[in-house]
Amino acid sequence: MRLRGDPVLITGGCGFIGTHLAGRLAARGMTVVVADRAGWTGADQRVRAVRLDVADADGCRELVRSVRPAVVYHLAAAATIDAAFADPHGSLRTNVCGTVAMLEATRVAAPEARFVLASTDKVYGELHGDAYTESSPLAACGVYDVGKQSADTITRLYGAELGLSVAILRLCNVFGPGDPHTTSRVVPRSLDRIFDPGGPLPPLVYAGALGHGRDYVFVDDVVAALAAVGFDARADGEVFNMAAAAHRTTRALVEEIVARSSAACRATDPDRAAAITANGYTVVAGSPARALDRQHCDAGLLRARLGFRPGVPLGVGLDRTIAEVMAARAPSNGAAHGYRRAAHT
Repeated sequence: MRLRGDPVLITGGCGFIGTHLAGRLAARGMTVVVADRAGWTGADQRVRAVRLDVADADGCRELVRSVRPAVVYHLAAAATIDAAFADPHGSLRTNVCGTVAMLEATRVAAPEARFVLASTDKVYGELHGDAYTESSPLAACGVYDVGKQSADTITRLYGAELGLSVAILRLCNVFGPGDPHTTSRVVPRSLDRIFDPGGPLPPLVYAGALGHGRDYVFVDDVVAALAAVGFDARADGEVFNMAAAAHRTTRALVEEIVARSSAACRATDPDRAAAITANGYTVVAGSPARALDRQHCDAGLLRARLGFRPGVPLGVGLDRTIAEVMAARAPSNGAAHGYRRAAHT
């Protein structure tokens, strides 16, 4: 397999994880091409961007033939459960047909490349034991989950039956600076309200989600794991669960976000800090659609095979994400005055 000095192709490369991955690989001196329906907004001008709908099989084949990548990172997908539920046809078209199109394009036009799929722990469905292992049965439910399970299964088919070098990383809940999904993912959604330009608002949490257990990992560690899976010969043909920084219930995570956000403001804006603490969070009726109660991955294989461990603790990652949001919002002193404590229900 050709590795260093050859191009890396990232589908969905203009998204949250893709932008971080492209920037990191470009900083290492690699030639990086990102393909996305959106335009490149990353800071690194060494990254070349191409507009592509991955469900366009002809377009995928032409792109792979022109780039001749050593590694294809397939990150293009419906980004959130909410988006998939709102547009099931579009979600399945991207997650399933787009994966088939990119796999076939790679097999035909760059047969020596490694194809790395960013999958998800949601392919396992509800957790009934202590933790999922890579050999746990796949039992996805919901539009997003089933689409990702299909992509996961098809990728393994191309490796086992059609001879393509493939590797799969099943991600847990990823957070960090630059995540635009402020209406769906708990970390950016909470921080979007806490650092509202008009003054802090309490994060909103579904009553039915308070006890949901999830693994969380900082985006820099996901990028490091993707790099390891893409360029290490020992990853060929393997499926890996992502190693998490920590496991938290939704309640515990939101409480930590509130506490750390308040602490981050204390020195420069004590009024805002006090208001963040007083607001706490607000519990609203209901539960997210198709939400799983418990998810937790055993990442022993990633550690044993590739020596990978996450390097950013949950608290450190939250502090870095909070600092980025604060810098972007730059609220004026005194903006928090007049905000009342939100009732806990």
